[in-house]
Amino acid sequence: MHEIDRARRVAELMKRELAMLISQNLNDKRINTVTITSVTVSKDLRQSKVFFSTIQDEDKTEAMEKLLNNSAGYLRHQLGKTLELRIMPTIEFKFDNSLKRGVEMSTLIDRLNSDNGE
Repeated sequence: MHEIDRARRVAELMKRELAMLISQNLNDKRINTVTITSVTVSKDLRQSKVFFSTIQDEDKTEAMEKLLNNSAGYLRHQLGKTLELRIMPTIEFKFDNSLKRGVEMSTLIDRLNSDNGE
């Protein structure tokens, strides 16, 4: 139980710090629209997955994910300076399409409601 709580606390710290590092330290216009939605950290604190969303077109998200993953080493190094962890988790960025799916579901529900005369 203690491992899970620690992983959750580290994930929250990473989420907050990564959002700040990406907006302030990565000078690439393409990632200005990135929002960190969640971070998961393994129990042993060695690996993390960072989920992000963006308002960019979906065809650009793959390139954005690649760009973020190419910056992962630099971001990990910067995080190591601030978080003072004995083990700094590796970082893997993944696009979070849950917002897009939510909008699609909402649109579908609205369409079904209008078709039923509501």
